[in-house]
Amino acid sequence: MSYYRFIDKGKGPTKLFVGGIHGHEGETTIDFLKSISYSDFSKGKTFIYNFDYTEYISTIKKEYYETKIGKTIINLIKKHNPDFYIELHCYNIKNYENLISPNRRESQGVPPLIDLENHVLISSVSPLIRKKYFKMETICKTLEIPCINKKLYWNDLSSITEGNITKNDIAKYNVNKDIAKNDISKYNVNEDDNVNNYNLNKSFNTYLKIIKILSKVKTRDEFQRIMIKKYPKQVELAVKYAKEIFGEKFPPF
Repeated sequence: MSYYRFIDKGKGPTKLFVGGIHGHEGETTIDFLKSISYSDFSKGKTFIYNFDYTEYISTIKKEYYETKIGKTIINLIKKHNPDFYIELHCYNIKNYENLISPNRRESQGVPPLIDLENHVLISSVSPLIRKKYFKMETICKTLEIPCINKKLYWNDLSSITEGNITKNDIAKYNVNKDIAKNDISKYNVNEDDNVNNYNLNKSFNTYLKIIKILSKVKTRDEFQRIMIKKYPKQVELAVKYAKEIFGEKFPPF
């Protein structure tokens, strides 16, 4: 699902959005990146990349940045020197509890991800690149949504298959028609989506909302004001985790 887009709206911040970081994630993230309209972007220059399938290696491992895709992402960061750097990821809904568990710091050396709402998770980018390639004031965010890729994440699909999609199916599984358009079947929603009370439509809407906030804001202060107003408890956690990983003076976003 390779995709590139450049939006030039004159003088302003430089933003870099990257999807398809590893594995099949690009099949989920591409539709969100394509759904952002020209009017959703702030003044400045925005670069958007979505990559095809690559072997899954976690970005919190040094080995990732030794791979071809890892080196490509580092080169993009160096080339564009962004004021906003946004990684779009997706995860298996069955791993939700592990990703937000306080034990993640002990088991993997990084803080847990923060649930904004509707199973959309947020965190800083990998500590391996946060201080090395970005200024302290750069906004660096990782956004995660449950993946919508049957080949990797769901092997027991039976209720919905290609060519067998009905209006009742769409209503039952809350498929967001603005995102799915005429390709509902690619999202392969099934009963497993009810794990952890997951609602596909609500999750889609939240994920796209946060992406659009990031595409629209022009400064760190503007972004922080919006996030504090919408998600005060989550921002408190972000502040706590930033201090633990990067130091007392490091910003949460």
